[in-house]
Amino acid sequence: MTHSRFPRCRWLAVALLPLGGCASSGLSPLSYGVRHVPGTNSDLVLDTATEALIELGYEIDQVDRADGVVTTRPIASTSTYEGVPRGARLSSPSRFRRMAQVRVVPGPDVTNVYCRVAVQEQTTEAHRMFQMDSAISDAPGHTAIDRDAATTTEQNTVWETVRRDKAAERLILEAIVRQTGSSSG
Repeated sequence: MTHSRFPRCRWLAVALLPLGGCASSGLSPLSYGVRHVPGTNSDLVLDTATEALIELGYEIDQVDRADGVVTTRPIASTSTYEGVPRGARLSSPSRFRRMAQVRVVPGPDVTNVYCRVAVQEQTTEAHRMFQMDSAISDAPGHTAIDRDAATTTEQNTVWETVRRDKAAERLILEAIVRQTGSSSG
């Protein structure tokens, strides 16, 4: 009886398949800070999360009770480089902002609380500069509407997420856990 290497390789490929693939933006500790609150009253935890965000200086933009999500309005940052590596900085200072999102997901014995604080950089000018490079024609055929004349500055501002603020995520999650009277984490 001869043994072929291929069946073993096929088995190895099937076994390693779950390890590969695309990164997911789903609810995971890789993309969110996570804490577990004992109990299953997710509405109470959502209310507590909203209160904790307000107490920490965030302004609530939206509360979606059906999905268990609280989103804050952007907060302008005081730093001009906000943790961006020196080699990635351009010659002119950039504007940064923070946005927080808390997701409350009920489980069988605990309520899972996910928090993500995104640090975003305004990249409007770079976006406009490179947008012209991707044009099909060099002929200046753009009308005023093509050049953002019929829209507001807010609609035309481009923000790019550059990193997560994990320290702010931990602070928010600790406040939620503390306010629920829980010592679990």
